[in-house]
Order: sequence, then C-alpha cells, then structure tokens
Amino acid sequence: MAINGSSSSKRKVEAQREGGSSSKKLNVTVGLETLDCTICSAPLRPPIFQCSVGHFICSSCREREDQLDYKCPTCSAKTSFKRCFGMEHVVQSVTVACSNDKYGCAEKFTYYKKEEHEKACPNAPCFCPEPGCEFAGPTKMLLDHFAAQHKCPSTNLPDSGTVSLRLKPGLHVLQCTDTSYFFLLSMATKPFGHAISVVCVQPNVTEFRFACTMSYDCLTTGCCGSTSCHIRSSSLSDGLPTVYDLILPKGKVSDDENDIMLKATIHRQPLGLSRSCFPEMGPTPVRVVSNIIVQVRLQLDLELYGV
Repeated sequence: MAINGSSSSKRKVEAQREGGSSSKKLNVTVGLETLDCTICSAPLRPPIFQCSVGHFICSSCREREDQLDYKCPTCSAKTSFKRCFGMEHVVQSVTVACSNDKYGCAEKFTYYKKEEHEKACPNAPCFCPEPGCEFAGPTKMLLDHFAAQHKCPSTNLPDSGTVSLRLKPGLHVLQCTDTSYFFLLSMATKPFGHAISVVCVQPNVTEFRFACTMSYDCLTTGCCGSTSCHIRSSSLSDGLPTVYDLILPKGKVSDDENDIMLKATIHRQPLGLSRSCFPEMGPTPVRVVSNIIVQVRLQLDLELYGV
C-alpha cells in the first residue's frame, strides 16, 4: 500500500494485492485514525493488539492492560487484547511520502516510520529570517536565496575554521564544504553599540555541536575584545537568535564599518562555557577566555551607557 503524506485526515492509499507473477494496485481512501492506536493515537506498528470487538491498540498500551481494568476504552467491552497479525500486515504494507517532498525528499516508508524519518530528514526546510520574506527550503536552497535575493556577503570557512572579515550591519554567511549546514553571522545596531550573534543553520538539530571564539579590533580607537560561546543550531523558524554573543560598545569603536576587524574561529567540539552571552532585553556579563581584563572593561563600558 502507499498513502499520500499530506496533512489531510483522509489519506489516499494505494492497496497492493499480490497474486500470481504480477501485482495489482488499487487507489483507495481511508481515515488516518484507522492506522493509529485508539488509546494513545500513535501510529500502529507491530505487534498490534485488538479487543474482542476489533478495536486496535499498540504494544505500549497493551502493557498497561491491567490499568485499563481489562476493558476496551473504545467500546468498554470486558476483554483481553489479543495479537492481530492481519492488521500488522496492513500497516506494514502502507507506505507514505515524506512531508518534505516539495523540498526534494523522494523517500517513501511505512506510515509508522514517518515521524522518525522527518525528525532527521536532510531535506527539512530552513527559513529566511529577513523581515517579510517567507522563503523556506533546504540549506542549499537557502544559501542560494541569500545570495540571489538578499545579496548577503558570503565567506568560505576554511579547514582551520578561522576567518577574518570586516563585518557590516546585517547578515554574513559562512559557507562550509558540507552543505547540510552553514553559519550565519548577524550584526545589529543597538543603542548600546553593535551586537553580534552567530547561529548554525540546519534543520532538526537543537543541541550545541559547535563553539566559537570571536575577537574584534577597532583600527582607529584601538578598542578590542573577545569572547567564547556555544553556537546555537536552528532552522530559523523563529527568526534570528535573541541573544548576542559579542558586544562592540558604542563610543569605543568607530562608526566607520571598515575600521572594525572581526576574527572568528569555529570549533566542532564544545568549549564547556555558558551559552548565554547578551540577552536582547539587557546584556549580562560575557565569559571571556583569553583576557579577563577585556571582560571587566567591557562590563564597565556597558554600565557607563546604562545598559
């Protein structure tokens, strides 16, 4: 069987009946709830059990049969649930398309494996964070979108993981050889100065897989600073991060963007530091690895400007 992976409660099912040397296929429509456990609503997968009337439950709910007082929660019949090999054959025959098929995923799998696949699908979409832009697509498509539609500057991240650049307000893409993810630097202009954040753009990942050491130098004022932090992973479905990883204090750095040099080194392994640096609603002290004097000076600068 094959079932269309749309969000509709009714799914088209392609029923395959084997016979002789050839197989026959028939398109039918079934209610999605038919393939779900009547207790927990999870997709049914072997082993499957049924009550004496014919209502199906999953093995996890079957293990709690004593808690059900040996009654079917659907029909309230006094029963003991028996294994149903016929229904197991049905659910193993139903195949569905990935919900990300419009983004290029051609995978098909049994219905009960749909959620598991989509949690790790490499074609799951990432989202453009630019205001008013509704673009969504895999990371490779999003990279092309940034370049073509928003003219975002881009730098290839070398094997050393270190780049030096003159960062301007807005977005800056750091491309990797592995196109399943990339890094996005953002500089926002705030009343207290320039706020820099970095995020790893990729779908289905929330844990910290990378860490970053950033430092800046203002060529005209001599002001400098550095920080180390974990890099958040995000599909950008909620927009850009609302925490900042590095602050360039107002009045201490030049207003000329070409005077500010930023150096960033990205590490695959975590550094074991606190991930939060500067929340959007008010900075908190940043943990500095290389020079404790920079931390104190930066904190005093922020207090001076009432942040």
